[in-house]
Amino acid sequence: MGYGIKDAILRVRQLLCLSSAIKYGSISKAAEKNNMKQSNLSVQIRQLEEELGENLITRVHNGVKITEAGYEVYAIACNLENMINKTHNLNIKAFRVSGEIRLWTTDGLGIGYISDCFYKFYEKYPKVNVEIFCSMERPKPEQFDMAVIYDEPHDCSLKVIKTYNLKFAFFASKTYLSTFGYPKNLKDLQENHRICNKSNYAGVWKKWNNFLIGAKKIASTTNSSSMLFELIKDGIGIGLLPRGGFSNNENLVELSNIKMELNHNCWLVVRDEVKDIDKIKALTKFIKDASDKL
Repeated sequence: MGYGIKDAILRVRQLLCLSSAIKYGSISKAAEKNNMKQSNLSVQIRQLEEELGENLITRVHNGVKITEAGYEVYAIACNLENMINKTHNLNIKAFRVSGEIRLWTTDGLGIGYISDCFYKFYEKYPKVNVEIFCSMERPKPEQFDMAVIYDEPHDCSLKVIKTYNLKFAFFASKTYLSTFGYPKNLKDLQENHRICNKSNYAGVWKKWNNFLIGAKKIASTTNSSSMLFELIKDGIGIGLLPRGGFSNNENLVELSNIKMELNHNCWLVVRDEVKDIDKIKALTKFIKDASDKL
């Protein structure tokens, strides 16, 4: 015989308390994150342990440690959380939106900016398939539905949804900084550090071109933003990346003390004939929301 609603609610509460304590590694931190009293959260877990006849977590000096039995119950709790999240995000109208979208952009904007919005987009619109084309050469308008581009659009068939101003900064990996040290200033960077360069930067910014002329150690030059990111991440050298797309990357450190004001506009555009289609409007909104960090 199954649980009644009242008992089921109590069990759900116990499981979620356990899951939160394991997730945060601490009962006190879990209580704080869930706006609960520590004693109340602890009681929920203890009652669950008593009913199941097993210790699910072990209290240690700096938090909690999951037991073997705890792993089995935690897996159930995670499945429960997943179902709750699905109902929380459920939107019947959005679920009916389907079809393909052809999105074009450069690889730099793709990995540093656009990709951030897709996890939540697919969560809300699981029936939409986005085909993403990345290249430096923009295709003809009829070959894409929407695009994020670096050059100002003048084609009357494209509607500008939003204009962004991308600010660039110097980034280095933690590995590089631990090996070669933190550059003191722009001159120190030029004279004593390895530089990773993207080949089109010199044509975009005169400041960057002048910087390269004085740089003593240019470690690598690439035409790919993705490769530039990998080179910097792997500790090959220091390079320029868009601040909004990489400032929160755990593998990189933004060198905020190195001052060089560099920025570039980019545009979100949609073909005028498809701009009012539900799937296009949906992705447009997600990309616009993602631009708040730029």
